[in-house]
Parts: sequence; C-alpha cells; structure tokens
Amino acid sequence: MVREQKVKAFTDGTATMLLAQLAEVERFAPLVRYLLRSLQAGGDLAGALLAQMAADAEEYLAAGEAAGVIRPSRDRAARTRYLTYQAVGGMVLWFTTHEAVEPGPFQKLFRQYVEEITLPALELFTHGLFVDRSMLDDYLMYVPDPPSAGDAVSAAV
Repeated sequence: MVREQKVKAFTDGTATMLLAQLAEVERFAPLVRYLLRSLQAGGDLAGALLAQMAADAEEYLAAGEAAGVIRPSRDRAARTRYLTYQAVGGMVLWFTTHEAVEPGPFQKLFRQYVEEITLPALELFTHGLFVDRSMLDDYLMYVPDPPSAGDAVSAAV
C-alpha cells in the first residue's frame, strides 16, 4: 500500500494525488506511529529500517525522474539519504516534542503534523531555497571530481 502510494505521488505530477492523500492522511497514522516507535527505540533494527526507507525513497525519486516530475541529481543516492534523514529526523523530533504536550488521538496529532509541514515542504521542493547557485558552484569547485548532472541522468537510464 505505502509503496504504491509513494510511486503515485512521485510520478503523477499533479495536485490531485497530493490532495487525495491529504484528505485521508489519518489512514497512515498507525503505520507512522509504529515507524516512530521503532526508530525511537534505536539499535540495529532501527538502522536497518532507516536504510530500507532510504533505498525505497531512491526508487521513488528515480521513478519521479523518469516521469519528468523530479529533477535529476548529481548524486541520487546522496540526495535520497539527505532527504530521508531530514524527513525522518524532523518527524521524530516533532512527535517527540508534541506528543507529551498535546495528548490525544494519534490520528489528530498526525493530521496536525502533516498540515504544518506540507506548505513549507512543497515551497522548498518547488522553488528551492537559495536565490542563485553560487554556493553550489563554489562547492563543486572545492570537491574533487564531483559527478555531473549528466552522469546522474545517464546512470538512471
């Protein structure tokens, strides 16, 4: 179920899929709660879960690139790990700080979380953060032999 929904979200390219998922986001709450508890417990299993989530996300992003919805990356695996760490870390932190303060049904709390992050996430992913590419260009000059965007595209084919 989750894999199917993620692939649709990363390849559809329209708001229809997003709005449909947002309308019934509570149905994912039990899975999210289990995921949170597993990650908060830590250990080898949490590490394996995080690694699997990153591997799955790389497939979703590759499907989105192939569909022309996601921009190719110089290093898809590194971008995916970063996005996974940011998403999972932010989610764990948000719920850790909110669950004790706002007790109640987890579905309601999950809805609140989704509503708080959706607009800034879409804005950031759509428009980016920096107004120019000077930091990226300077960094690429700093690191030895960075992969080019063309390398990432040809590796995906």
